[in-house]
Amino acid sequence: MTAAKLHLRVESTVYKHDPQDIFSLSNNTIWEIYEDRDGVLWIGTDEGLNKFDRDKELFIRYKHDPEDPNSLIHNTVGRIYEDSSGQLWIGTWGGGLDRFDRKTGKFIHYQHNPDDPESLSSNIVGEIFEDSLGNLWIGTWNGLDKLDRETGKFSHYRHETNNPNTLANNTVHSIYEDKTGMLWIGMVRGGLEKFNPKSGQFKLHQSYPEDPRTISDNTIWDINE
Repeated sequence: MTAAKLHLRVESTVYKHDPQDIFSLSNNTIWEIYEDRDGVLWIGTDEGLNKFDRDKELFIRYKHDPEDPNSLIHNTVGRIYEDSSGQLWIGTWGGGLDRFDRKTGKFIHYQHNPDDPESLSSNIVGEIFEDSLGNLWIGTWNGLDKLDRETGKFSHYRHETNNPNTLANNTVHSIYEDKTGMLWIGMVRGGLEKFNPKSGQFKLHQSYPEDPRTISDNTIWDINE
C-alpha cells in the first residue's frame, strides 16, 4: 500500500507600515511582541507602541507627543511587560520606563535623573521582570534596578571595581527567576550572573575559550529554565 501524501498550504498575513493608513503598523522595525492576560497583542516598534485589534485587523498607535506630558515617553519601544496586578510596563531605548494606564490612556514616566540617586539608573531599558514576591526588576544599560512601587524610587545594583560580589557588567539585557528563587542576570559582553536577592550577592559565569565547560559567549540575550 502506498502512503498518501498530504500537502498543506500554510497562509500568512503580513502587516506592514503604510504611510497612507493611520491604522497600519506604525513602523516595520519590531523589537517586541507581547500578549497580555486578555489576549491583546502589543507591539513595540521604532516608532511607538501598537495595540492590535484582532477583529478589525487594525493597529492603534501610541506615540511620543512633545506637547503631551502623558504620552509615551519615547518612540523606540524595546520591552513590554504586564505584572501580576495587570499593570502594563513599557521599556524604551532612550526615554526610560513607562507605566501605561489603559483606562485613561496615560503613561506614567520613570526616568534617569542625574540629580536623584534613587531614580532609574539609565533611560535605556533592556529588560522588565517581576519575581515571585512581586518585586519589579528593571535591567538597564547602567545596572540592575528594583522599583519600590509605593514611592517610585529605585534600588540599584551595579558593577563595583574590585568587588566580585557585584555585577560584572552594567549592561543588563535579560532577567529570569529559577524555581529556587534565584535571579539570573544576562548581560551584554558581561556573561551570566546568579543573583541572590536576599543576600544581594552575585556569582559570575563567563566564557573562557580554554575551558569547554564554561558558557559559549558572554552576551546573553535570553534565559529560561
